Amino acid sequence: MPFRRGPDHITRIFRHLTRQHQKQLHAQLQDYDLYPGQPPLMFALERGPGRSQNELAQELDIKAATLTVMLNRMEKNGIVRREADQRDQRVSRIFMTDKGKAMLGKLRETLHLLEEQSLQGFSEEEKQILKGMLHRIGDNINAMNPAEGNQD
Repeated sequence: MPFRRGPDHITRIFRHLTRQHQKQLHAQLQDYDLYPGQPPLMFALERGPGRSQNELAQELDIKAATLTVMLNRMEKNGIVRREADQRDQRVSRIFMTDKGKAMLGKLRETLHLLEEQSLQGFSEEEKQILKGMLHRIGDNINAMNPAEGNQD
């Protein structure tokens, strides 16, 4: 669906852009058996392999049940593996497989191309201004409830 201009409510524009971005990302990632919510998890595992499901859910600000569904799918596709913690067998440690690590390059390329397409025609100065404004909007929203603010 093409972007339609309508009432200039920021919330409406954000919602529409987010939906379009997710739709395009999903289309690009299908060939790799990846789904839009999985890249942040892969990058988190790259930064800190062997973390528990609870640690990952907290970092990604998602429910543990949601993460379990994601991990089950990724494990089935050979992207991640679970290992029991050596000190506490009730805790699973999550690691990316070699297949998952190999996918990171393709993932980065896909995200880069999507960002380039999204910002086509913007000058470098406009890109920096936009990023600054989006960060300010995020800060303003987080200030509404600092206990639940995102740590991005």
